Amino acid sequence: MSSPTPLSKISDKQKSKTKFPTVYDLSSKLFKIILDDFDRTFREYLHGSDVTKTDKYVRIQSGLPHPIANLLIARERKNAELLSKAVEPYCTDEFPSAVAILGSVSEEVDEMLKRCDFQLTMAPAMALDLMAMNLSKPDVDCTIQQVGADEHELWVDTMAVGYELPRPFADRFGPGMVATIAKGDEEYRYFIINHRNRAVATAVLIIRNGIIGVYIISTIPGLRGRGVGRFATGEPLRLAREEGYRTAILQSSDMGEPVYRRLGFKSYGEIPFYARIPGS
Repeated sequence: MSSPTPLSKISDKQKSKTKFPTVYDLSSKLFKIILDDFDRTFREYLHGSDVTKTDKYVRIQSGLPHPIANLLIARERKNAELLSKAVEPYCTDEFPSAVAILGSVSEEVDEMLKRCDFQLTMAPAMALDLMAMNLSKPDVDCTIQQVGADEHELWVDTMAVGYELPRPFADRFGPGMVATIAKGDEEYRYFIINHRNRAVATAVLIIRNGIIGVYIISTIPGLRGRGVGRFATGEPLRLAREEGYRTAILQSSDMGEPVYRRLGFKSYGEIPFYARIPGS
């Protein structure tokens, strides 16, 4: 994958066609934009015989031992009967699973999921004004490298370790997939962070409509808590800011939220996220 063209090298004609919306411009629409971006991203990445897509939800049932590898993302938020049928394959003790609801959940849906032993957490939907980003160096020496399909295996190996995901599932998200999933109105940028010539973290930026979606920030267990995840998030965004981009969005986990807040991300709503871990 080629490196991004610095804004200084883009012609005035090209600049006039490039729109960089700000957090202020997007205002009250930000939460919906974040939800739609999250939904679109997983719909593009997930393909295969173990994936079901409808206008109401997308579901993967890989059977692999991780809840994200058996994930349902629901646009439908109130139809408990429909969602009950959608999550039925998950209500066993064969594998862990998760359900993300794109918006507020009805009481009936919440009760249905809890009857199936799903536990609720709230995942912040966050956005950042890149001009107000708080950057800092990690505690260890790191370098960043933008990579393409030729580094697919290394990127996937690092991401799988960082997220503690089964590698066959992580493989679906690597840079080698971009050629088959990217639409003409978006750009995927993949990054590897190195420490002592070893890949230790990953990041992906997906750019749509002048807004940067931040995805797959992972750090290997041995280097967590040392500023590497913050560097993996902030450095690609710093490079994008130099091109003129102004807004970044993401969906955070409990582990990632403090990192993103230190960078300057703010919450614009929460995504109900239910996880079911057999035997927990």
